[in-house]
Amino acid sequence: MLADGGNVVDAAIAGAATLTVTLPHACSPGGDVFALVHRDGVSYGLNGSGTAPAKLPAGLAPEQLAGGALSIGIPGVVGGWEAMHTMFGSMPWRDLFAGAVALTRRGFAPSPDLVAGRRAFDAGVRADPGTAAIYGSMLDPGATLVQPALGDTLDTIAREGAFAFYEGDIGRSMCDAIRSRGGVLDRADLAAYMPLWVEPIETTYRGHTVRAMPPNSYGLFMLLQLAALEGIDLSAEPRGSASRIACLIRAARAAFAAGDSYVMDPANAPRVSDALGEKSRRALRDAMRTRGDSRAGASPSNGTAVISVADAAGNGITLVQSVFMPFGAMVADTATGIVMNNRLLGFATDPAHPNAPAARKRPAHTLNPAMVIRDGRLRWLMGTPGGSGQTITLTQVLTHCVDDGLGLADAITAPRWSMDLKGNALVEPEAERGIIESLAALGITARDAGAQRSFFGSAECISLEPDGTLVAAADFRRDAHAGAV
Repeated sequence: MLADGGNVVDAAIAGAATLTVTLPHACSPGGDVFALVHRDGVSYGLNGSGTAPAKLPAGLAPEQLAGGALSIGIPGVVGGWEAMHTMFGSMPWRDLFAGAVALTRRGFAPSPDLVAGRRAFDAGVRADPGTAAIYGSMLDPGATLVQPALGDTLDTIAREGAFAFYEGDIGRSMCDAIRSRGGVLDRADLAAYMPLWVEPIETTYRGHTVRAMPPNSYGLFMLLQLAALEGIDLSAEPRGSASRIACLIRAARAAFAAGDSYVMDPANAPRVSDALGEKSRRALRDAMRTRGDSRAGASPSNGTAVISVADAAGNGITLVQSVFMPFGAMVADTATGIVMNNRLLGFATDPAHPNAPAARKRPAHTLNPAMVIRDGRLRWLMGTPGGSGQTITLTQVLTHCVDDGLGLADAITAPRWSMDLKGNALVEPEAERGIIESLAALGITARDAGAQRSFFGSAECISLEPDGTLVAAADFRRDAHAGAV
């Protein structure tokens, strides 16, 4: 798209559409999208998350929100793409989908990430008639994945716009498929959907302005980690040392605790400025001084894809789209080729929590695009999959760049820590020898994550260097690619 004269938003949408073809377990037209756009010195936020259906029953069990037809929120991807194109696009809308449609027709060899996700969730894929029909034979040796129904869907969206998805035959078919599995999302839900343009939230970190998406995104958790760390001289703690990792772990746990009552449907969320004010910053630093081994749960996910694009004029976009867990709700519509999300898993299980499930409500969302501004210019674009570990990963990458002066590739490659589902600290096997014992001496229990990389994300970032050079770096932890035009 860039080589053909398109801008960064055109390129990101075209790439995002292509990823729904090549990573259908991670993102699809049946998922959601968040994006940060920096254009002519101004930053914009696009919240393309969906609400719960209007007929969502009360009192659903956690397992009903975790997967299956009742876990499906209104998909926001297509509406989000169109909103971004309407505001910023320069190429014809239809041209953005040509490559993706062609790929559905000729097929491709499934990537290692797609095969691994398919293998790990074999039982769920085979249990649904839609996912079984589309992906059931994908593990056959030498398989080529051809998706003609998805190709027809993307071609229709290219010709008719988001209207075809939300008010046309595509939406009708999806709702019929969901209803046949006991779901309640209907055509009225789709017709009422609108993405949200929002103002990014921000904090300062050692002379940089860090911007993220406001609630219902988890972006606040990243900003709170940085706010807690700004009062500490991280450069005095050797990179990769137990003392450095302990600071990062305590900052993350303090941030998750402090932000828990803010990350919810934006219509109900308290003012984020209160969470980022000086009083709250002092409270975060006080919380970090506690030696207790507190817990803050995480939600890893391989069901997310990231794309970032920047140009020589200093414009950029980071776009994160997702069906949440791999293959989302494990519900797919064979007529449209669309895998549906399970984003209602983002609701809290406590019915008294402000993020408790309710009809027409947006759940908390792990998607966290981020960007960093320095001296009024875009400095870094940052994104990663990895559930709630997204904010932990990007905080580490940014501190490596700012506090340690590492280049982007080295900052991404450096060993990281993360959290498991119960909030236990994990360290990668490449970490400093004896790190687990050293952390225990500091009051933090951790374990070696071994080969399990899903908790650590896959940072895909762009650096806009002061001399005008553009540097892109992609993580080795999952399928990722960095390129230049």
